[in-house]
Amino acid sequence: MTAKTPFTQGILICPTTHIDWDWVYTFDQYYASNNQATGGSSGRDTVQNIFNAAAALFSRRIGFTFSVTEVGFLQRYARENPSGIATFAAAGEDFCLMGGGITSPDNLVCAGELFIRNYLVGRTWAKQAGLGANLYDSAWLPDDFGHDPQLPVVLHAMGLTTAGISRVPGSPQGSPGARPIDPPGPSIASQLNTDGLVFHWQAGDGSRITTLFMPDTYGTVGYLDADDIPSNTQTVNQFVKQYNSGWPNGLRFIPAGIDFATPGAMSSSGEPMSWLNVTNGYNSSYGNSNGVKGTTGTFKTYMDAVLKSGASLPVNAPLNAQNYWTGYFASRPALKRNQYVAVRALMSAEVVSALLRTSSGYATSSLDAFDASIWNGWEVLAPSSHHDFVTGTSPDNVYYGEQLPLSRQGVSVARAALDQGMELLARGISPKPRSQELPVVVCNTLGFKRVHGLLAELTPPAADPRFDAVKSVRTRDGLLPIQRTANGNLLFMAAPPSAGYETVSLSTQTPPGRVAVSNPPVGDTAILENEWIRVTLSKADGWGISQFSYGKDGASLFASQCVGNELRFYTDSGNIYQFGNEPYGSTNPPAYGTFSHDTSATFEGGEARWLEQGPYRYRLLAEVTEQNSGHRFTLEYSLVVGERFLRMKLTGAAPAGRSVAVAFPMVDPNGTAPTTLSYGTPHYQQDVLPVPNWPGPTFVATHDYVIPCLQQGSQPVGGIYHQGVPAWTLDDTGVLLGVVLRNTPAGGRGASGSDNGWHEQEYVVAPPVSVHGAPVLGTPLKDALSVTTPLEARFIPDGQEGQDLRLPETGTLGRVSATNSGVPVEAEDVMIRVARVQAPGAAGGYPSPGNATVSGAIPTSLVVRTEKRGSQATQLTVQLPFLKTAGTPKTQAVTALEAPLGELAAVPSGTDTVTVDSSHALAALRIAWCRTQGG
Repeated sequence: MTAKTPFTQGILICPTTHIDWDWVYTFDQYYASNNQATGGSSGRDTVQNIFNAAAALFSRRIGFTFSVTEVGFLQRYARENPSGIATFAAAGEDFCLMGGGITSPDNLVCAGELFIRNYLVGRTWAKQAGLGANLYDSAWLPDDFGHDPQLPVVLHAMGLTTAGISRVPGSPQGSPGARPIDPPGPSIASQLNTDGLVFHWQAGDGSRITTLFMPDTYGTVGYLDADDIPSNTQTVNQFVKQYNSGWPNGLRFIPAGIDFATPGAMSSSGEPMSWLNVTNGYNSSYGNSNGVKGTTGTFKTYMDAVLKSGASLPVNAPLNAQNYWTGYFASRPALKRNQYVAVRALMSAEVVSALLRTSSGYATSSLDAFDASIWNGWEVLAPSSHHDFVTGTSPDNVYYGEQLPLSRQGVSVARAALDQGMELLARGISPKPRSQELPVVVCNTLGFKRVHGLLAELTPPAADPRFDAVKSVRTRDGLLPIQRTANGNLLFMAAPPSAGYETVSLSTQTPPGRVAVSNPPVGDTAILENEWIRVTLSKADGWGISQFSYGKDGASLFASQCVGNELRFYTDSGNIYQFGNEPYGSTNPPAYGTFSHDTSATFEGGEARWLEQGPYRYRLLAEVTEQNSGHRFTLEYSLVVGERFLRMKLTGAAPAGRSVAVAFPMVDPNGTAPTTLSYGTPHYQQDVLPVPNWPGPTFVATHDYVIPCLQQGSQPVGGIYHQGVPAWTLDDTGVLLGVVLRNTPAGGRGASGSDNGWHEQEYVVAPPVSVHGAPVLGTPLKDALSVTTPLEARFIPDGQEGQDLRLPETGTLGRVSATNSGVPVEAEDVMIRVARVQAPGAAGGYPSPGNATVSGAIPTSLVVRTEKRGSQATQLTVQLPFLKTAGTPKTQAVTALEAPLGELAAVPSGTDTVTVDSSHALAALRIAWCRTQGG
């Protein structure tokens, strides 16, 4: 075997390839056949041929190295080439799996939890396939179209230490002429070139990731030219001369291989060539004379050398590179909404699984089968995290032929898993209802006590006449009314505990107060009102919100004479990647297209009708038509008793060349418009807006909530909570805009596509929270999750099943509280999340074989994560009641990818609380114990 040269100076030439899950072709086409894969000496090939070439090079033992990211293709390759996988495993660190995710995920619009699960699913498979030693704890995200400023929060929590990025505003890919215009200045790419190409990226919670910015794309030496190696070596030399500064201690990095680049090819004369020939050719032609020797190695080789060199690295806190392209925030909204819905359903199913695993008498094998269904859901969803999938940046044939069907399947599988868990929970309870009462279990799958979102909806079993006589529900608060929905379901109020459930009983008794309300006809206006807010909807304003008052003084949420939830058309000359006003191409100065409010569009209110009128929920459905295009939309408004939110649903399609936005002209009680936004990122919060690189609006990718503020991070004037609607901004007058539909068939990038489909978009508007008369941000994440993740209610069937399964009528997995230097912290966004319930024998499960031999003991473990946003807590206390009865429980700090951070420590007998040091926003904890019954 040829010994590799240690990398301590010069330039590291890193053989790699970028293999999209799908993009302009489907997954299978990229794997086996597509007309871009020309093979031979061209340097571009199918994935199976790329892996075959890499395996052949490793088998020759000539010092070859290869760095790849996408485990999903390795899974496919392993089905027919197990020997190839064995060859990769035997290569050790020479075969570098950068991160080990199923795919290279988007980090801006992808659901935060799925970003983690993409890596967890991929790494779990890699370890099972014998590739554990090849995994490198890094996030390789070179093709993401911008970056979440708070990304280090989750990378640090996952135990990843480094990252590789390429696309930032002003980089050679995309729009190199992009640079700040207000105030003017150098682009982020220029700043990184000047300040340091390797840097510490720091998030708002203090988390840091050592990051490499590749200044000349993620594949500078794009394709191996087996017939002209000198051209490849010349490219390396040009890079050395052009990018000769900004490197730590002079250590340089050049990626060799771009999209679907093969690492080895046969020249036309029959001579085998690889990237090793490029390194050797560069050294002989240039490296021996220019003083910059070339070494072949992996991304890990390079980053290890940088970290060992003792180089002083600059700090970017944070890196505001979220506005590379932003049009994709709103493209293909079905992909984003489906992903959000499916992720929330799977997270809910995991909470139910934890309740069953910790409290029920179900046999372990039945619970293992349930957990396998959940895991399958994450496997189905993981591909949608890809940076050309959830982003919506693929052509129509891939979108309709692969992405949309797979996205819908993800929702179906996730909901089926949640239904499976809720059925197990319902059947495991042995209730004690009174005569003529029907028991129901209601589950709160959120890891905190709800203040809002307390309305439960139950779908009665088909053809069960007993439900026709139900008039009320008996809870711990006594006999309360029920409401029948427009589709025949039952609504009632419930308050199950954090990550827990309670049992209530439907009754035929007449409750105090109103039970049913008629739905009168709707005139030119409609009013929705509860104890918190009063909303007037106006037909003349296209059924927008003509008035929204709140508080004791009846303050107006919107500017005088302005309409909330106003529909707008924007003329959009962009494509599925970019809004029309974003710069395209490399012209200097940049060329801008059009993204402008079409003031000629006229929205006329049509028929409106009440769907429900209390006593708990009021729903109104209205039709709206844009007069010039004839496009129709429906708006649904919903107000729940006790909530300070107005829920909205828009259904419709966008005309070609248009983006459809909803506008909210929020102001403070003095009529002052906001100047900035505070919003949720996939894993944290962000109060700093990107510096504009183009005229007109710059949208930001918001998650769960967006709050217009008068000042940075303070003085909120209201808020929007949403699921899967990530494109929001303030226009030049301070009006909050959210793009809900988009249809831009223009080309100009690697893929183009249209979207004529009808979509549903749901969002919620709320007035600001006031404490002692001053507006505060409050708990926006909790509020948002409370409305986007409803209570789950299921009928408990007749029979004796629950008697032997020992689930009590009320139960909780646990809750978390926060302290700062021992002082309790109240009203903060602090919560627990179930990461995974692990079956016996799973990696990271109960580690002591000795304990597992106790008679009747079933070893298992549970991973929970704690999350805090905006909290100054230094320590979190997690209360898990089952610990008091669990068999010899132990706890262990782990990463979000479940790698141990310390030793297992026994939980003191009779204790149900554990403490978690809370120096960062995310922390994970494994609880291992023995189940002594039910197995």
